[in-house]
Amino acid sequence: MAMMKQCLGMTKSLTIEGIPKAQKRHRFGKGFVYDPSKKDKAQLLPLLRSRFGSLPTTKPVGVALVFYMPIPKSYTKKKKALMQDETYPHTNKPDIDNMMKFYLDCLPFDDKVIYKIEAEKIYSPRPRVEMLILY
Repeated sequence: MAMMKQCLGMTKSLTIEGIPKAQKRHRFGKGFVYDPSKKDKAQLLPLLRSRFGSLPTTKPVGVALVFYMPIPKSYTKKKKALMQDETYPHTNKPDIDNMMKFYLDCLPFDDKVIYKIEAEKIYSPRPRVEMLILY
């Protein structure tokens, strides 16, 4: 995220506590399409709107996302110890692109103004999402 801080002047950040979520695949029924992530997005939208609702939506925006994933209980003590410092990369499901899609869809402005995205998934004893908006 250090690269993005150098690019643009104004920033707003937000930390969302809890296990990061991913965009679920849309389901198709008889004559309709259903978004299974709709309830999760509805819960997150007021928080993002209160924090990022005042951004100018006509200017280019950069977004940096860090997904801190929970450490699995089934891992060995040695492997868990390596993951405590929040630098060990998370390479399992969910996919990072689906996670990015979920959080970008919840932003209170049209995501067409986003011109740059940085994202990473790492293990952490404290699961959360850190979002930084640069404009």
